[in-house]
Amino acid sequence: MNFVIEFYRLRDEDGAHATLDRVSLEAPDIDAAVDVASSLFHTLAMPQVPDQVRICDWGGRQLYVGPASGTEPTTS
Repeated sequence: MNFVIEFYRLRDEDGAHATLDRVSLEAPDIDAAVDVASSLFHTLAMPQVPDQVRICDWGGRQLYVGPASGTEPTTS
């Protein structure tokens, strides 16, 4: 399956978010994509530390969203 992982900052005042990095990847399933997202949190050189991570399929359907702490995101 093809996935898009997006790391972003979340502004508390109004919920606005700014994308820091977006990565496309092919993985066998969503669990593998979650593992990649956790790994990328620690290895990507982003301009700021992300607050949230979102994983979507190539059609744009959001599959997972949660804190970008390097742990598994929570189901949306």
